[in-house]
Order: sequence, then structure tokens, then C-alpha cells
Amino acid sequence: MKITKFAWMFGLAAVSSFAAQYEAEDGTITKDAAVATSTAASGGKYVKMNGGDITFPTVTVDAAGQYTVVIHYMNNYGGDKINNVGVGSTSAQVSFPVTDKDKFVDVETVLALAAGANTIAITNSWGWIDVDYIEVKPYEAKAFDLCNAPVTANATPAAKKLYNFLVNNFGKKTISGVMTGNMDAYTMGDATQHEDVQAVYKAGGKYPALIGADLMNATGANKDEGWFQQYTEKAVDIAKTTWKKGGIPAFTWHWRPGDEVEFYVKGAHETYTEFDFTEAFIKGTTTWDTLSAAYKALVGDIDRVSEIFLGLQTEGVAAIFRPLHESGGNWFWWSTHTGKQFAALYQLLYERMVFKNGVNNLIWDFNPQDASKISWTPGETYYDVLSVDIYNKANDHQSNSAAFIDFANKGGTNKLISLSENGPIPDVDNMYNEGATWSWWMPWYESWGSAFVSQTAASVWQKNLADERIITLDEMPGWDNYNEAASATKVCPTSTENAKYGAGSGSSEDYKNMMMAVTYKTLGEDGANIELQKVPDLTGASTVSVKITNNGSGGADGGVWVGLAFVRNGMKDSLWTWEMSPSTGCWLNDGASSTCEFDITKYEDDAGVEHPTDLDNLFSVTLMVAAVGFSGTITFDDLVADNGKVISAFDKKTELFTTATQSKDFVSKIELVDENGNSDAIKTVAASAAKFGIQGNTISLSTAKAGMVSVDVFGLNGKRVATLYKGNLAAGSYAFSLENMPKGSYIVRVKGAGIAATKPILVK
Repeated sequence: MKITKFAWMFGLAAVSSFAAQYEAEDGTITKDAAVATSTAASGGKYVKMNGGDITFPTVTVDAAGQYTVVIHYMNNYGGDKINNVGVGSTSAQVSFPVTDKDKFVDVETVLALAAGANTIAITNSWGWIDVDYIEVKPYEAKAFDLCNAPVTANATPAAKKLYNFLVNNFGKKTISGVMTGNMDAYTMGDATQHEDVQAVYKAGGKYPALIGADLMNATGANKDEGWFQQYTEKAVDIAKTTWKKGGIPAFTWHWRPGDEVEFYVKGAHETYTEFDFTEAFIKGTTTWDTLSAAYKALVGDIDRVSEIFLGLQTEGVAAIFRPLHESGGNWFWWSTHTGKQFAALYQLLYERMVFKNGVNNLIWDFNPQDASKISWTPGETYYDVLSVDIYNKANDHQSNSAAFIDFANKGGTNKLISLSENGPIPDVDNMYNEGATWSWWMPWYESWGSAFVSQTAASVWQKNLADERIITLDEMPGWDNYNEAASATKVCPTSTENAKYGAGSGSSEDYKNMMMAVTYKTLGEDGANIELQKVPDLTGASTVSVKITNNGSGGADGGVWVGLAFVRNGMKDSLWTWEMSPSTGCWLNDGASSTCEFDITKYEDDAGVEHPTDLDNLFSVTLMVAAVGFSGTITFDDLVADNGKVISAFDKKTELFTTATQSKDFVSKIELVDENGNSDAIKTVAASAAKFGIQGNTISLSTAKAGMVSVDVFGLNGKRVATLYKGNLAAGSYAFSLENMPKGSYIVRVKGAGIAATKPILVK
């Protein structure tokens, strides 16, 4: 069967074969842009753009058409920069990645030039690049050779039809679309009656063929509340009724992870999440730690969304799915790390949904921020469509051909290319004259005051929706009537199952996963406590887990018991409280390993009354080990809460616990070891040189350095009952008497001069 290839050569036959170079220093510079000298630059000079603009000498071509513009630049300013490159009033954003020091490199874009004189300029968006010259040469279009089937090998019949329809029309026709936002006024049953779809109809006289919906309320802290559930139900109804009318449903997922309320990161929005998905990796790799709290949060959300798509699959509905969108941008949590880590996350999402959960009714869309972030690809077997989001100013109906061609050059020609989000729609004549034949475009919603549909005038809507090259809902064939046609016959590889659902191959050469090894000696009836006096805000967490291996022996019952407790921080209000997990603790036989989990939602006071744990105000965490006669080493690794907060990864000395004062005779050393038990030449961490003890009714304190010290006594209700000392102490040994205290049980806290510790006492 003949393989169909297609290309667009928009008037290049008359363009002479030439390449002309234009020096930046010969043009016009504005603001604080400045000419500089360097032996690495052409002619010895270049322009430091700083916060200014560069307009190049007049570029003259014989014939109108698309031209490649090569920009010879250097970026030693830290971080990629984005600036506008354009001709006349039309410009495109171009990314300028960081370069090696004092080295100029090339980046390309494509501009439509008129016959005769043209003015090309680089104008400031982020600024701060150095430009040597531009080179202008005729653009050579590439032929597309699309795959004949989606990447999901077991795609449903509906998904195969949808993919085939997209391939058949690519390069010939563009599918019209719109995103939906507000669902409050939507009555389920007819997607065309949604207010955002109606906005397109009222402006252009036709309904769009593609209708988008968001799964942003399907996960997150509020997912089970009424309004949020209704929003998701209506989004699903949009997909069902769009499909039944012969249209194309398209899902975006602004993913609120776990119990978070936001998907934006700090600095991108006034409310934000600090969720860090890389905490779900085994340290130093892109291999998933399936026991980590972060991993559990991720797969819990993925499974929940999978159920939504499986429901649609049961009804024979297929859809386009654009997850983890605008990848590489610095505003969503899934783009806060490296491209390699992002790719592992995308792979986890795909593989768990497809191979574990059986979701086979989706056409997958990889949506990098711009062409420079195509390097973040999860791999060609994980997506069917390559897309970009572009928001021009209102009534700017350029084709965005520079972005389209850049994606084709960098992303390959075996994938569909779409404009997955936009403001004003591209004019159909511009698109097809300039070779930017997007598979579809989708203006963002009109509702919620966004007014993106209104950024295109009604006359432009009417012209474009009436054009035969734009597919509207009334021109869709109907999925029951659609017969697949093999317009593309290239057989591309399909995705294959990875047993770990997204495990990467990251190297840990620069990182060694360590553990805390605690060596105990002949424990008594009171066991031994170790503590860490640095605990993050654990608000929202309900459990804490830690991996423990018992390498010792000698306990009366052939094992050890491990418990966990917090001390509430009373620095501000004099309320210090021992808050022990109500969990029964964790039992480990000699030689056994286990991930122990502790409930941290509440604790009981001495009267047996339950209280919520003060997760937002914790001073320290204690691990208690009990087993009469036990000796040997116990290792601890990854003390984490179920909301993803890491208390200690035990990977560096600063993350180690210290011995509680009353247990110093039963803990011989605390050290970092690797997975083979080797200390890796890391020095043993012993109890602090500052010592705090109680004998009878006397508190003893030894300080290794001078400093401000406070010695306070608290009742078991957490209220301060006495301050025995507060002031500067020189290094040395001191004693404080409790003779004047009434008989009873108390908690003594000593803080300052190298020590911060608490100890329960009984005054007799």
C-alpha cells in the first residue's frame, strides 16, 4: 500500500537559493542594549541585549514566502530566556537556552517575509541574551509521515476511529474547538448548550467540532465535596454528549495532587502547592519508591482519574487527553524539576492508566511549553499528538507558523501537531498560506470573566467557521457512520508495559542512598529513645511511615517494639506536650524488615482524653525502642508523612537523630550506613557534648559552649509551672534544685548553649 506523505511549499519555487547574514551591531539598538567586543563574535563585535531591543539592517528578498531565520547568540545569564523575534507587526516567541561560557550557538525560527524590504527585530520579553548576527535563508518544508495507529496497542475501536480521523484531515483541514470553564449554569444532556460553546455559536453561527473539559476537581483536597463532584460529573457529561453528537471530547487535567488544594507553585499564584513529586523517587534516581507517601498520592490520583475514563470507555466514548500540560513552564508542580524527572512522571501516568488500569480509549497529547522543551519528551511511544499553547493579543489572528514549523523541526514529522490552547483563533488563510496547518485549535473559555472567545471578532469567527478548511460540528460524519481510511501507513512502535509503571533508569552515581543505623546495648525495661529536634509542618498528614530493619538479637521475645511520639513546641505559649501516636507501635522480629506506619491524627493525655496532634507546631519527634535484653543495630530509612512531607531521609549527617539524655547508657552510636551496612567513612554521631540529666530532685546540665540558656518546668497538661533559670551561662557544669517543687510528675525542658531537650521527672 502506498505511503502518503505531504508537505507545503508555499511559493518557494520563485525564491532564490541564498543565505544572507546581518550583523547585530550594524542595526539599531534601544534602551540599555549595547555593542560589545569579543574574539568569539563575527567581526569581533556583538550586541548585549540586556533589557533592550535589536532591529537588524533591512532584509531584502526577491519573493514573498517563509524564510528560516538563524539567530547566532550566547546566553551566559543563568536560565533559558524567551524573546520576541518578528517582522513588522508579527512576531513569535523564541526560546534561547543557556549556552557554554563565551560560546555563540544557533537557534532557528521561521518568518513570513514580503517581497522586497523587510524589518526583522528581536524585542525584549525576558531580554538578557547576547546576539552576534542573524542569517536569513529560504525555508524548506518537511514532509509529514504519520503513524497509521495510535501508540496504545490495544486502543478501543472508538479511539482508533478518532485517531484515524485526525490523521486523515491533518494538513488538509483544521478542527475547530473551544474549552469549557464554568459549569454552574450547565444542565447535563447537551454539550452544545454550555455557555462557552454557545459563545462560539453566537459569534460564528456554528458549533465547534471539539469541546474541551477539565478534570481539575476530580482530585485534591475538595474532590469529595458536592460542588467539586458536580463539576467533574458535568465535565464527563460534556465528553459523553459531545461524542454522541459526533464531536471530539478533549480533556485537560489541572492536577491537584493528593490532598492539595492547588496546582500552581509558589510564585505563580497567590495560593500554591509545595507538593514535590520527586520525593516519590528512590533518592538520586528516577526509579519510583512505591512505598513512599508521594508515590502513593500520585497513583491514588491516577487510579481515580482512570475510573472516569473507564466509565467513558464502557460507553464507547473516546477522547483526547492532555495531561501534565505546558511542561517545562515554571508554574505547575509537575514542571518544577528536570525534563528527565518529568518524563518519568508522564510515563508513570501513561503506564499505570493503560497497562494496570486498562484505559485504552484515549489519544495522548504531549504539550511542552514551547519547542525548546520538546527535549522533555516521555518518548514517542507515549503520545500521539504534539501540541503547544499560544496566547496572542486580542484580534491578532496570525497563523503562529513559526511555532508550528519549530515543532515540526524539533519534534519530528510522525506526530500530529495541534494548537491546544489559544486566545484569538488563527485566520484560516494565514494558516494554509504559511504552512501552519494545526490539527485543531481551541480557544480558552469565555466564562468566569475570561472572555477568550471575544478576543476574536464575530466577523472573523463567521469567516473562518464557514471556510471549507475548518471542520465544525455539523460537518462531522458521526462516529457510528465513520469508516476508517488508511491515509497513513507508516507503522510506528507502540508502547510496551514496564512492570514498575514508570520506573526510570536514572543513575545514582552522584548520590548514595543512606540509612540511619542505631546500635543499642542490653536494653532495660524502659527501652531507649532517640530524637530529632527539627520537624516540618505536617498539617494535612494522617500517618507517618518509616522503613525499619532489626539486625540485632537478645530480646526476651525475639524482637523489638518501636513507637513514635512528638513533642509540641511550646516556645510561644508555654505549652509543651508529649503527643504519642495511638498506634500500637510496630513489632519486628530479629532479622525482619518492615515499613512501620503510625497514626498521627490524635493522642491521649494522662487522663485518657483524646486530642488532635499539633501537626503545625512540632518541636521534636522521638522513636522509642523497647525489648528487655536486646542488643545490636536497627536501621531506619525515609521517615515520611502520607502528605509527602519528609521528616528525615537519613541521607546526611544533619538528618540523624541524637540520643535522648535518659537513654545515653543504652545507645552506643548513631551513624549513617549504606544499604550494605557500611559506614562509608562517615564519623559516628554520638550524644551531644552538652549533657542534661536528672538525679533525685536535682537537674544536672553540662554545656560545651557559652550561650543563653532556659531551664523550665511544665505540668503534664503542658502549662509552664516554673522557670528555674533563664540567662547566659559560660561553658561548664551546673545543677538546679527541684526541692521547692510540689510532689508530682513534670516535664523539664532545657534549651540553649548546644542543647534542646525535654525529660519527664517525678518529684518525690
